[in-house]
Amino acid sequence: MPTIRYLTPADYDDICAIIDKHSSGPGAWCNDSSAPAAPNFRKLAKDHVELCFPQPMSNFWGYFDDSGKLVAWTMFVRWADHDNVTVRLLIEDPEADLPRANGAVWSDAAVDLVNWGIGSFWCEGVSCFWSRTYAGREARHVSVHPNCLLAEYERRDVLKLPVNTVSPDEYRRVTWSPVDYETTICRFNDPRPLKDYLEGPK
Repeated sequence: MPTIRYLTPADYDDICAIIDKHSSGPGAWCNDSSAPAAPNFRKLAKDHVELCFPQPMSNFWGYFDDSGKLVAWTMFVRWADHDNVTVRLLIEDPEADLPRANGAVWSDAAVDLVNWGIGSFWCEGVSCFWSRTYAGREARHVSVHPNCLLAEYERRDVLKLPVNTVSPDEYRRVTWSPVDYETTICRFNDPRPLKDYLEGPK
């Protein structure tokens, strides 16, 4: 049966194999197969993974199909405090023919994977998640999927970053390197954090 688990160094080649099936940032992180190819995307994406994998702030999870093959993975990044986490990367294997709702950008597997990560951090008391969207591709962000837990959060666009712009220091746990696209840093606030949930109705 399908499995979600933490990824280890033994999974690195499989992580890279999925990257190799994409040719651009929007193609991979927005699941947009129509996006033009970008020079050096695969190398830069693999360098990014190699940099983040051993860091204690990084959490990699993978979704494995019935045969045990990795078909999607995600990376969450902890902030220096205990109440903020970034949904940094999400990518799926475009050749895996994963089931998805009619017209949905992301497969059910990818949405389940993100929800698993959100639920894991929510159980720790994390009430604020961050991510970034690509200009013109906002509707392709996983949070737009009706089954994604982030769809129930209060979303606020915090900062627009022009092309090739480094984010201010306070947002480096969301994005820390310039990209060749205009992006927006977004914040998702839990309408009912764990503390309030445990206290029950008032």
